[in-house]
Amino acid sequence: MIDLNDPVFLQRQTKIKQYFKMWLNRDFSDLPTIIAPDCYYQECYGPAYLSLTEIQAWIAHQLTVQTVTAWPITTMWAATDNTVFVEWSFTAKTTEITQFDGLSKIHFNAAGLIDDLREYETTTKHTYPYHH
Repeated sequence: MIDLNDPVFLQRQTKIKQYFKMWLNRDFSDLPTIIAPDCYYQECYGPAYLSLTEIQAWIAHQLTVQTVTAWPITTMWAATDNTVFVEWSFTAKTTEITQFDGLSKIHFNAAGLIDDLREYETTTKHTYPYHH
């Protein structure tokens, strides 16, 4: 079990929160202090990027077509010494408003940078057929 007060876990939490905030502030100048040069990044709907350079190109494009209006983290927990899971809700505006919940599996390398980030989206509206 990972100690949630462990300084390394707290540092990782800070980096993850900083990355999410970058999308709201639209300022990615500190991205190289969070993402490893050889990072693999998989978006929740299919596209994947094989390096920080590709991730930066994707972000530059997204900033021209999308504005993230909310991306709160609801839960964050460590699964192993190097992997953190993050549950979140995402809202963005393009030509329309997009909103969905999701989960990210984020792996950190020995240098403390994200080297593997995979997003998963909830695509079905939740119903509770047996709740009264």
